[in-house]
Amino acid sequence: MTDVVRVTRTLRAPVTEVFDAWTDASRLKQWLNPGAGTLAEAETDPVAGGAFRFVKLTADGVDEVTGRYLVVDPPHRLVFTWQSGVSTGGRESQVTVTLRGEGETTEMTILHERLPAAQYRDGASRAWTAIAARLPAYLTGRRLAGSDGCA
Repeated sequence: MTDVVRVTRTLRAPVTEVFDAWTDASRLKQWLNPGAGTLAEAETDPVAGGAFRFVKLTADGVDEVTGRYLVVDPPHRLVFTWQSGVSTGGRESQVTVTLRGEGETTEMTILHERLPAAQYRDGASRAWTAIAARLPAYLTGRRLAGSDGCA
C-alpha cells in the first residue's frame, strides 16, 4: 500500500514509561521532533475524543500538527488522527502506536495510514524513523536522572 508507513523499534524501557512519553505533553516536547528544530508547543488530552496540538519550529518555518485521540488503551495502544500542512498537505491521516512490553523492554510499532500521496508517505517514513530513533535517548536520560522519575 502506498499510503502506509510502519516503523518498529525495540526500546529498553517498561511499556508504561513509553506510553507516558507518548501522552504527556511536557515529555513529548523533549523527543517528538524528527530533525533540526524545536517542538515549541505541545498540548495533549489523551482520552478518546480528546485533542492534541503540536507546533514545530524549523529552518523552513512553522508546522502545526493537530489531531484527536480515537483510542487510548493504556499502556498498550494509541490511535489518533494527524493533520499538518507540511506532513499531510492539510489532510487528515491516522496514526496507531502499539506497545508490547515485557519487563524492561518494549516493542513499539508506529503505523501511519491514510497519507494522501507518495510524497507524504516518503516524508512520514523519514520523520517517524528519526522520531523513533530519538525516543531511546530520551527514555535513557529520564532513567539516568534518578529513581524518582524526574528529568
